[in-house]
Amino acid sequence: MRFRQAKKLAVLFTCCAMLSGSVSAATVFASGTTDSVRLSAQTPEDQKRLANQVQAWIDELAKQPPFAAWSGAEFTIEALGPGTHAWYVVITAGGRPVGYMIVNAKESGGYELGEYGTGKRPLFDVETLRLSLEGQGVIPEGEANGKATYQASRLYANGLFAVWRVVTADHEVLYADAATGDILPTTEVQWSRAAASVEHASGAPFPSSAGVRSHIYKVHSRQSFDVYAELPWLSSSPIKVHNASQLLKPILSDQRLRYVAELYDHTATFMWGIVGYQQWSNDAVYLALEEPDPEGSGLNAVRYLSLSSLYPFGLFYRS
Repeated sequence: MRFRQAKKLAVLFTCCAMLSGSVSAATVFASGTTDSVRLSAQTPEDQKRLANQVQAWIDELAKQPPFAAWSGAEFTIEALGPGTHAWYVVITAGGRPVGYMIVNAKESGGYELGEYGTGKRPLFDVETLRLSLEGQGVIPEGEANGKATYQASRLYANGLFAVWRVVTADHEVLYADAATGDILPTTEVQWSRAAASVEHASGAPFPSSAGVRSHIYKVHSRQSFDVYAELPWLSSSPIKVHNASQLLKPILSDQRLRYVAELYDHTATFMWGIVGYQQWSNDAVYLALEEPDPEGSGLNAVRYLSLSSLYPFGLFYRS
């Protein structure tokens, strides 16, 4: 995801996973098994049910080529914070991250698959944040080898609003993008306002999540492209999306589509290139949005965000 100027996110207040060169997670658990899950405020039955659901989604995604490394992989689950009813899942193979997912609890019971993605640097990756803070001059280089001078906590409202809240040694509060670690030009008030906008967003005319027993039945992938090669949002009208097919048809024909969102009181413009989608058997659609690799290696990460979470906050353009 690229953004102009800065971005800001409001949230379900997550656990203060305090970071001193590394994150001290709120509640971490499991690893491909259910008996080692440790989640506060959950009964053993709840913990097992959550881990089983995570495993079911991992097994289903592992059938798709982009997620082949997930087959037989381990995972850990970490609560995103008191009162949020959301969990951060990191999938690892051979001791290295190969992807992540965000799982939300439904008010009516059960779970929702908020988002998921591939890449060696998943969402909320501690090392990505550290390197970014060093590169932006927030912390000195090599801080991980000495005493930490900052703390960070994860905040997540939805896929568009996912940030690190960073408190520096001199008590300055900064917000950094959860995917890239880039500092966002936002304030505490703006973040809270953004989070509230997610809670009160009007419902999208699409399923909000893959079903707990659904499977992937339609997929499409296309090659990467430079999201800045053309700027259709400055010269063209957006695609009208009243139903999913109005968006999926141009994706299937390999047209270059971009998702653009003006967030945080229009102080930040977020832009992603859409490089595919996955549609689940309950008709939930997750768009494949490409994230640039912060190390510049060309091995870009891909985030799959639900169409329902993107719909209220941005527009789609073709070129």
